[in-house]
Amino acid sequence: MELRQLRYFLAIARTRSFSAAAASEFVVQSALSQQIRKLEDELDVKLFDRTTRSVRLTREGEHLLPLAERALAGIDLVATEAAGLRGLISGHIAVGMMECPPLTLDMAVLLCNFHARYPGIEVALRSGGSDRMVEQIHTAELDLAILGLPPKPLPAKLIARELLTEDLVGLITVDHPLAGPVTARALAHTRFIDFPPGYGLREQVDQCFAGAGIDRHVAFEVVRVEEMIRFAALGLGVAVLPRSIAVAAVRRPDGPRILEITGADLRRTVAVVHRHDGPSSPAARRFLEFVTDMPTAAGK
Repeated sequence: MELRQLRYFLAIARTRSFSAAAASEFVVQSALSQQIRKLEDELDVKLFDRTTRSVRLTREGEHLLPLAERALAGIDLVATEAAGLRGLISGHIAVGMMECPPLTLDMAVLLCNFHARYPGIEVALRSGGSDRMVEQIHTAELDLAILGLPPKPLPAKLIARELLTEDLVGLITVDHPLAGPVTARALAHTRFIDFPPGYGLREQVDQCFAGAGIDRHVAFEVVRVEEMIRFAALGLGVAVLPRSIAVAAVRRPDGPRILEITGADLRRTVAVVHRHDGPSSPAARRFLEFVTDMPTAAGK
């Protein structure tokens, strides 16, 4: 049995066409057909039912397909790991990134430093709500994600590694009648600006106020931190953001001011989330190691 035979087998199963599989494997169709016949003879099973109009896997082919996929994945992993031992790790990874990262977690700087160490690894950043990113990790659309941990438990197959915890403060217009510090209960009838449900920061803030027995009123939902800051500066309501972001916002011309809020445990936890058995590719594992070794991780 040869590796190319398994690759041809997978290509035909994927395309349901000998001609399309031959084109994808850069081989003439007669050579591909010959190798499949040799594979079937060696295995003593028929892998495909072929007519002039269609190609489909036999029952035996359906059974052997996942085994062939695992065998080829294992061979590819050996090659990748060998390259890693030579310092030549490459690959493509998909990383989820929260909409509201702390200022101490500058992704541009992080990726610059990561690229300097692993120039062969390409990184695709994806954003969205924490709930969505958790689901994408679960379905392997993302290798891992950096996000604000939602209060509800993660799915059983996922694990979170805490990077940092930071306190949250309010942002209001400079001429707002409220003067801090104020209790969370005093804000029970105040308009808030926040992310939609499903975003980590929104769920964490909701949980903090609910823990204080307060059902707050979110009058404006936005999906960008800049919109939250701008809305607060214009007096549309109170935005609750990490202190590092709030401090930077109040330094701007026409920026908002900080409102200290007491009576609620206003904090958020930022973590990197991945599958319990770890990212599957060496490239993604290197990225995970790089992120968790950052000085900001777990108070380093």
